[in-house]
Amino acid sequence: MTKSIAFLAAALLTVTAYAGDNKDKKDHSMKSSAMTFDSLDKNGDGQLSKTEAAADKSLADSFASADTNGDGYLSKTEYTARTKS
Repeated sequence: MTKSIAFLAAALLTVTAYAGDNKDKKDHSMKSSAMTFDSLDKNGDGQLSKTEAAADKSLADSFASADTNGDGYLSKTEYTARTKS
């Protein structure tokens, strides 16, 4: 009986730890873009145009609000601020 309880407790702890790890990864992926700034910056000019941002749907959807200075481009600072919020 004691062995059965110990086995059950160990199994529950394992499942709980696995479920918690998976949830953290899912929540993190929702906050950040799937692609990095450098991989999106195809022409290497240090800023992202709307065309470059279109490669990442999440970024394209929030482009206007992320472009805090309204110049039509995202700087690395604007991109980073968006992914942290």
